[in-house]
Amino acid sequence: MEDKNANKIKNENIKSKFNDLSNNKNSGAKVKTNTELLVKDLKEKLKDVEDKLLRSLADNDNLRKRHEKEIEDNSKYAIKNLSYSLLTVADNLERALSAAPDSEIQNTPILKNLVIGIQAVEKELFNALEKNGVTKFDSLDKKFDPEIHQAVSKVNHEKPDGIIVEEMQKGFKIGTRLLRPAMVVVSMGPDKKS
Repeated sequence: MEDKNANKIKNENIKSKFNDLSNNKNSGAKVKTNTELLVKDLKEKLKDVEDKLLRSLADNDNLRKRHEKEIEDNSKYAIKNLSYSLLTVADNLERALSAAPDSEIQNTPILKNLVIGIQAVEKELFNALEKNGVTKFDSLDKKFDPEIHQAVSKVNHEKPDGIIVEEMQKGFKIGTRLLRPAMVVVSMGPDKKS
């Protein structure tokens, strides 16, 4: 009897499992579509997260590069104010040298020694400025460029229109930036009246 009851219970369990499986055939399709939707959703989220990560890495790299450039520029151009102040000293040394006539310099030994001393100081000053990235640029006989030249006046001259015929004050750059524009006189071309 016990065997019959045990078999009966086993048969009922098998029937129940069979019924569950047959009922799950329809729900299996639902589970499959739900799983596919879940996988698709997770793939999209993963793609978004990867995109955000790549963008963050690129932003971080750009920020690092910008910061490095700012540090380089700050160290390169930190002496701008001091250099600009020293340019007036250089101008005054140049004026002092041009103030004495050449004939007087040659005839007076004391004046000759003074001029040699001023030239040595001027040269040393320009060398110190160049070591720190400050360079003068020539403007005479070049085409006028409003980015680096300041026109003081225009004159009729045999040189073509727009060519610099006189440099009243030297121009200087610090690295690639303009420190001080050159003060120049620009040609308007030959006088058309004559």
